[in-house]
Amino acid sequence: MSDSRVPPCPADPPAGRPAAPPRHLGLPLDRVALFLDVDGTLAPITVRPELTRVPVGTRRTLHALQRSGVAIAALSGRPLAQVRRLLLPLDVPVAGSHGAQLRFTAGRTIRTAGRLPEGLLDWLQQRIARMPGVWLERKPGAYAMHWRQAPGYRGQVAELAECVLARVPGWQLLAGHCVHELRPRGRNKGVALKRLMRRPDFAGRWPLAIGDDRTDEDAFAAALALGGAAIRVGSPADTVAPWALTDVAVLAAWLHAQLDAVRR
Repeated sequence: MSDSRVPPCPADPPAGRPAAPPRHLGLPLDRVALFLDVDGTLAPITVRPELTRVPVGTRRTLHALQRSGVAIAALSGRPLAQVRRLLLPLDVPVAGSHGAQLRFTAGRTIRTAGRLPEGLLDWLQQRIARMPGVWLERKPGAYAMHWRQAPGYRGQVAELAECVLARVPGWQLLAGHCVHELRPRGRNKGVALKRLMRRPDFAGRWPLAIGDDRTDEDAFAAALALGGAAIRVGSPADTVAPWALTDVAVLAAWLHAQLDAVRR
């Protein structure tokens, strides 16, 4: 059996801790729009993405919240198909690959292309192959260099990413939990959140974005700009989110508390 335990990942320097969110939001659920990251938020982080599972209890809670009137969307760095599989049987709009893919519940999917030149991609793959434990994930519109299993290569991966960026104008580097991701500019979770908020099933609602790392800060900022709020999950970090919860299990319990408040 594969060991899914996560080796320690160098953390960002601690910063001022946001406050815990209120136990009950005090809003009618048909006024709320939830925008949820997956890895590190709904599901514990694992060594390899294919080992990740969203707990059954969490999916049941989200399904019940959806039936109670909450508009729910997933905003993830994973490819769209993976996010949909992880959330089954929940069927919600999904922004995959940090917004490079967008799928609505009606089945309409929007994809934006973004590929490195083939020669440059081969060059990148060859150099990553020289770093045992580092691996390259090819996503729709992005390339993620994972170094969780080889933290000693963190600096070399960062240098490699900068070399690539020097050759492809219009691309950017996004550093997450033990990963450096290359992607075209102008695509992020904040843009996806704002786009979803213009849809009839989300328009006019109070947006709440929930995530666990730097890749979610764009979504936090977008939700705040629209008059909503944000929750950062995990260890203390520099964030624009006004609220924080300590881990995946605590978030799951908080979401269930929102449901209990309505049932009572």
